[in-house]
Amino acid sequence: MLVEFRVKNYRSFRDETVLSLVAASERDQSHPDNLIRQDKFDLLKTAAIYGANASGKSNLIKALGTMQAFVRDSATKMNAGDAIPGVAPFRLCRELQRDPTTFEVTGILEDGLRFEYGFSATAQRVHDEWLVAYPRGKAAHWLERCLNPETGETKWTFRGPLGKTEGAMLRERTRENGLVLSRGAQENCDPLESIYRWFRNRIRILDLSDFGEMDVAATLTDIYDDPDLRTELVSLVQQADFGIDNLIAQKLDLYLDRLPESTRDELTPELVQEMKQSFTLYSLRALHQMDDGTGVEAFNFSKDESLGTQRFLTMASLVLKAIKCDALLVVDELECSMHPLLTRKLIELFQSPRANPGRAQLVFATHDTSLFDSELLRRDQILLVEKRRDGASELFSLFDIKERPRHDTAFERNYLAGRYGAVPSFGPIFENLELK
Repeated sequence: MLVEFRVKNYRSFRDETVLSLVAASERDQSHPDNLIRQDKFDLLKTAAIYGANASGKSNLIKALGTMQAFVRDSATKMNAGDAIPGVAPFRLCRELQRDPTTFEVTGILEDGLRFEYGFSATAQRVHDEWLVAYPRGKAAHWLERCLNPETGETKWTFRGPLGKTEGAMLRERTRENGLVLSRGAQENCDPLESIYRWFRNRIRILDLSDFGEMDVAATLTDIYDDPDLRTELVSLVQQADFGIDNLIAQKLDLYLDRLPESTRDELTPELVQEMKQSFTLYSLRALHQMDDGTGVEAFNFSKDESLGTQRFLTMASLVLKAIKCDALLVVDELECSMHPLLTRKLIELFQSPRANPGRAQLVFATHDTSLFDSELLRRDQILLVEKRRDGASELFSLFDIKERPRHDTAFERNYLAGRYGAVPSFGPIFENLELK
């Protein structure tokens, strides 16, 4: 589970910004089903991010994606001297352009271990890296890595399960542009491997505004390989009023079929299997009832069904998989091409204690103000991003504002009226509706 995510000096986020999924107050008893009880505090199942265009909503999601990608790939897909991808400091301050960007996550593993892991880096190298674990509720500093910018020397400290032997190995094998966490996972260091797997497997980030064929292809693979998931998806699609009765997935080994027979005969069985895994395609047919009830007509899902239907299927697949493995699902432009009531139902599904009895979480950015609703979300579940005059983004929750609204207030109406901030500020052309 994600407890909180911190970022500093990244794109429009100049100052340290905290995305917290800790419930703001025990006194707020609204929507208890929207909370996950963890030890002595509550975590939010879902959080909605609102703000004007270019306020920084997508940058916040990109920040988490940049951190996840670097943790996942720094030891496997990067070589010495490669630039660290995605690191982008705040550009409206010359001093900060040269400073490192900082990322930190506080999370909880399946076995209940809470940890704080973070690093700071420029595009050229990692400056600092740290890992604090709480095996018995007390802070244990397992890793400290600190660069002296004047001398260029790095100080390394390893404690706890990262003893002298592991520490010496990790220090020797970790590159300047790589992370100890990633290298430790590659070297089968158990304490680091479990946290690495959390980053790799328990976080799924999706931008529905950039939805493409790859997203549909991944969903089709899941549908074909997981019969239980296919059954659940068919039920959701049937009840989402798309007019679809069933989904039929087929596997197509098109690449091998196009090879000359003489070439196929020369391939080893191992190479054939590898090629099938790499180049296998899937087709999906949506079955619709004929108007006279005499049979069904098969539609090509990718070509004949609407973009909203395709996006719903991908979202539904991700929601079901996240709930199944207690993952964190982060979505930009959640409402894109989907009806507001359909989007709302997906959120309600995530917050239902029957549908989501575990510890899965959903964080999403949206412009759909129909979801800005006290009957759906608590005040601490509604996050607002606002661009300041200096060009920096600021994040706060509806619970944090000075004139905190009552939990049963008409949130949407007040937000559109500008009472909470984080809405566009229009110039005279839009205000007066006059063109010169």
